[in-house]
Amino acid sequence: MPNTINHPHQEVLESPLFVVGPLRSGSTLLRLLLDHHSEVNLFGEFEGAVCEARGNEWPPLSSYHRFVRTDRQTGALNLNVDPALPYEPLVRDFLRQIHLRNPRSIVGASVHSRIDLLPRIWPKARFINLVRDPRDVARSCIGMGWAGNTYEGAYFWEKVERHRKILNAQVPESQRIDIRYEDLVCESEATLRKICDFLGIGYQTQMLQIERDTSYGFPSARYANQWKRKMADRDVRWVELRLGKQIDELGYTRVVDTQPPLTLSERLYIKVQNRLFKAKFHIRRWGLGLWLQQLLARRFRLSAWSDRIREKTNVIDTRYLK
Repeated sequence: MPNTINHPHQEVLESPLFVVGPLRSGSTLLRLLLDHHSEVNLFGEFEGAVCEARGNEWPPLSSYHRFVRTDRQTGALNLNVDPALPYEPLVRDFLRQIHLRNPRSIVGASVHSRIDLLPRIWPKARFINLVRDPRDVARSCIGMGWAGNTYEGAYFWEKVERHRKILNAQVPESQRIDIRYEDLVCESEATLRKICDFLGIGYQTQMLQIERDTSYGFPSARYANQWKRKMADRDVRWVELRLGKQIDELGYTRVVDTQPPLTLSERLYIKVQNRLFKAKFHIRRWGLGLWLQQLLARRFRLSAWSDRIREKTNVIDTRYLK
């Protein structure tokens, strides 16, 4: 059967490793560092394992098969879809396929969405909880075109931290480790040694040599706490206002303990500016015609047209990947 795990690979596939955290938290950097270990295969982003869940329910198989065909990240994995498999066995089979291409003692990926659902598929999975200062995350999301301002950018941090609490409640401490992005870039070797100890593997100096064959360079402390140098007071206030004590709970310090609430004019500005910014961003990237087509296809729920447009935007978006 396609989903059968051969005995030599049973333990590896039952206990994969996932780097989990908000987008723009340094997960790609950490994944690449670990992937340069001779015993580790962290193959990329595996959002497709869980991101299509509707609440706590898995999506219908028909819509999930369509997602696998059209999603840029999932499609790049070149997976074979067994139509006879239910959802969870199918996703586990995806991991099996990827593992068998490059068998190592540890296989895994990074995941940013619905991380709380991963233990349902892999109860024995191990997790690296990667945390980054939300002010840096919010600022970085603007540069990616996902948000127009830091108030909306903070959402990408907020939703993952909400799911992380659920994840941590399900997973024993022996199966997870907390890592700060700031420690990863400021004390790289010590942080990687800590992770290797958690995984039960020896540290290898080649882990830090990612500049040889990736577009990423050696981890640098200059990427830590950039918000202190690059964010205006208003932008810092919006993040701290939205997240409040959540910032303190993860060991970061707010500039002001209590921020005044948003005014009506601020609320209106944040909402309108966010929508306009994202529209302009995608028009510049895709062109006005393609942007209008995807807007109409989504509005009228024309799935076949939407799929064709997504194929075109995927090609364009891929050009901007680092």
